[in-house]
Amino acid sequence: MSAEGLNGMRGPMPSKVDVIVVGAGLYGASVAYQLTKGGAGKVLLLDQAMPGSGDSGRTVGMVRHHYSNDVTAKLAIRGAQTIRDWSESVGVADAGFVRSGYLLAVPEERLEACTTNVRRLQRLGLNTRFVTAEEIAEIEPLINLEGVAGGAYEPDSGFANSYLMILGWITAAASMGMEARFGAGVESLIVRHGRVVGVRTSCGVIEADTVVVAAGAWARPLLADVGWEPPIRLRRIEVSVWRVPAGGLIPQVVCSDGVSGLVVRPDRANEFLAVAYSPERPADALGDFDYSVSAKHDQQLAERFRRRFPALAHARPVRGWAGPYDFTPDWHPIVGAVPGVEGAYMSVGTSGHGFKLAPSIGECLAAEILGTESPVDISQLGADRLINGESSFALAYGPGARA
Repeated sequence: MSAEGLNGMRGPMPSKVDVIVVGAGLYGASVAYQLTKGGAGKVLLLDQAMPGSGDSGRTVGMVRHHYSNDVTAKLAIRGAQTIRDWSESVGVADAGFVRSGYLLAVPEERLEACTTNVRRLQRLGLNTRFVTAEEIAEIEPLINLEGVAGGAYEPDSGFANSYLMILGWITAAASMGMEARFGAGVESLIVRHGRVVGVRTSCGVIEADTVVVAAGAWARPLLADVGWEPPIRLRRIEVSVWRVPAGGLIPQVVCSDGVSGLVVRPDRANEFLAVAYSPERPADALGDFDYSVSAKHDQQLAERFRRRFPALAHARPVRGWAGPYDFTPDWHPIVGAVPGVEGAYMSVGTSGHGFKLAPSIGECLAAEILGTESPVDISQLGADRLINGESSFALAYGPGARA
């Protein structure tokens, strides 16, 4: 759908609907589509800006399944299947999926964790295997194996396009009756006697019996205002696009280097995407967030290329972007009912895993709201674990987006 078409969805604001979904990123679009498809009644999708204008539009777009816990692994497997079969599962265009394979390289001290995860995923039916350093060199010939003891390889993984997914969900849902209004910021949820009754927006009040907050980094103040402040912090992620000279080689697989913190992903022609994960001080609020990539990040990337991908030494950065992603203390999403507010639900704190989990979490959250059977049991992802301090999630590679 074109920007003109999306602007055309800004007609008169309805005064009352059955369900309001706040946030037109990956999660808002996914759950709004599933709710509309499932017969939730009149569904209204709201966003303060255009679809995908927040952190969803700044993702690397990695499609991988390697997780340390069954619930996220199952969600990733189901979500990736939707992405691969987009034209059949959603029916509008495709998700831009490219099957490049996914490779996780780990040091000696992470070998046991890696092999444990691989065995778990194999039991769940995923096509994955442990690979030795020598096998890694065959899969990705450009890689330098210094400090790499082995890894995990998923031949059916790859990358896709978040904008295509968001617009596909919105278009499909709109064809079934969903309404959407962009440029309508939600200022607060309206709660009476412990139950949500609507939202207050920059365009006025809209009544609804059910409200879903899927606003990414912007969700925390909305939820805090109704009595529950999720333990979410924000982390800056920068993504750079690099170009090699004509005739040069680029990485052929999505590669996550657990030794140096480098992530590379092939793109078009002689370009590739790269991220340098580094320890940094997280933020509690958005404030005046800088969405441009920094010279320091590109310098870090150049240094890591020299160590891990020497063939990329002549590559040059051509563009990039930055964005905030929201993460929780145990690096797992919070999905389900908002504590203490009947009729309010959320999908927040996606912790850097959001892209490939969005299709399946949208399905599962919609099922919870509609009272139907969920394809994956996501009860572990509810807020109770953080309120009670009873999170049992394993973090095989330590706190971080590789959880």
